Amino acid sequence: MAKSKIIKDLANSSVDTMTALKRAKVLLSEIDNEDVNNWVNYEIAGYPDDVALPDYRITKGNLFGSYFKGSMASHMTWTNVSIPLGKMPDELQNSLLQISFRQSVEALKKLAESTTLKDGQLGKVIPADLFPSIASFNNDPYMIITSARVIIGEQCISDIFAAVENRLLDVLILLEKEFGNLDELDLDVTTKTPDELKSIAERIILIVYNDQSVTIGNNNKIKDSTIASKIEE
Repeated sequence: MAKSKIIKDLANSSVDTMTALKRAKVLLSEIDNEDVNNWVNYEIAGYPDDVALPDYRITKGNLFGSYFKGSMASHMTWTNVSIPLGKMPDELQNSLLQISFRQSVEALKKLAESTTLKDGQLGKVIPADLFPSIASFNNDPYMIITSARVIIGEQCISDIFAAVENRLLDVLILLEKEFGNLDELDLDVTTKTPDELKSIAERIILIVYNDQSVTIGNNNKIKDSTIASKIEE
């Protein structure tokens, strides 16, 4: 069977990600599964704050900034360098350095195209009230942080688009195997039993979440911590 044009267009990059998602939304609406529909809707419109993100929308950056050590009379200053995290527990490090992308794919595209990425300074600013806590893990009473920011490379956004398109392709290939050609953007679900449709939906969820056993809308969040609870993303 010849591949559906919707699959070939996405595989050949003949359509943008948003267009492919909108086409997939029409198809997936026939499956009538809330989690499946939520995924495609969230990619199109953005993820609400109380919804757990797929793993491909979460990344880890590096802490950069400025600080000095020593007394005011005699001290050394470091500017725009990597800030050491000392003996900060791994759990706090992960919370501090984690950056989540909840924007729609269209918003991410505009972010990637913005001039602010030319200097590679994509990331998040760390609030000043966390500076003493970060410095304390270095066991140096004279360390004073004056600025801090978690920085990631702009390729992180490209990675999100690659992940979305790869999953979307796998979902469309699955639908084509189960329902035939997709070019009319219509699935004949009457050929499947309720149990078969449920099984297809579950397989789609496994594709989307890379078998991470995460369900959209379950309010999963990073474990609360002194640092994590204050970081403004």
